[in-house]
Amino acid sequence: KYDGVRLLWSLLKSPNPQVQSSAAWAICPCIDNNKDAGEMVRSLVGGLELIVSLLKSDNREVLASICSAVANIAKDEQNLAVLTDHGVVPILSKLVVAHAGDDYVKGHIADAIGRCCIWGNNRKEFGARDVVKAPREVSQIKRHICLQSCSYGSFPSIFWNLRIV
Repeated sequence: KYDGVRLLWSLLKSPNPQVQSSAAWAICPCIDNNKDAGEMVRSLVGGLELIVSLLKSDNREVLASICSAVANIAKDEQNLAVLTDHGVVPILSKLVVAHAGDDYVKGHIADAIGRCCIWGNNRKEFGARDVVKAPREVSQIKRHICLQSCSYGSFPSIFWNLRIV
């Protein structure tokens, strides 16, 4: 049923970063435009674990594309729960610090964090890691990126900001 997506997902296992990033970018619209996207992603055995492991890549294009994929995957609560179990929060938190000077990657990290904040205690954990701050603390932040996800209406009326100093 999902043979094309399975093929793209298998390309994420390639040792070539260009292949990995191209596959991740190609997967994003497949998830975004599929009404059964949550089920489709869950049907890929080991797929979510692979996505989380690729967040440890040293390649900025791989990181940007995988963060974009995480943001799309996290639209489904069950998939977001599995991503959380695989440790997506601490990894994304480390990426904020590691890529503080890279606006391109930072934007995609912000989108992934925004989507991940809607599950369980993720928002609190990002806050404890000094990554996500409540708006009343924005004045202490020299520079910030408002999370794209705020405009999607997936958050309560409180807007959260990614701390980028």
